Amino acid sequence: MRRFLLGFLCGVLILPVAALLLGWLGLLPASANAKPPDVERAFARMALRNYVVRHAPRVTNPLQPTDENLLAGLTVFRDACAGCHGDPNGESDFGAAFYPPVPQFATHPPVLPDWQLFFIVKNGVRYTGMPAWDGQWRHDKTVSDDRMWKAVTFLSRLKSLPPAVDAEWHKKPVSQ
Repeated sequence: MRRFLLGFLCGVLILPVAALLLGWLGLLPASANAKPPDVERAFARMALRNYVVRHAPRVTNPLQPTDENLLAGLTVFRDACAGCHGDPNGESDFGAAFYPPVPQFATHPPVLPDWQLFFIVKNGVRYTGMPAWDGQWRHDKTVSDDRMWKAVTFLSRLKSLPPAVDAEWHKKPVSQ
């Protein structure tokens, strides 16, 4: 038992010290164009998921997923989100330049419940390019809870959009 406790204690101390040493020696990737190590990505996803589950209030989406609300959400997404999160036409790949890379919702729709998506949109994600809509644009009256809910309603139904909304989602934008 003594050997087990000694091994456990060494493991608990050695891992953080090793991580600090690797960082101090400059051996951890820090450039924005480097692919994050799998362990870093897994840890970040796990930490975000668990934080959101623990801290997001379980509020009910006030909007029904009608065609009108989904189209309004698509408009919000195109105006405020597609630049980083992409669209089905591949018109935007700006999010690929971020570290960590931004989720591309056209190919990997979010699979979180509405209340969690709303919390993420409203509060942002630390150490990423995802701003807090509620904080960054607090004095901008166009960034209301209603507008966030419209984007969330659209995003949470990307895999099952009604035909009219899906056609609009996949429509090629008109060049300006």
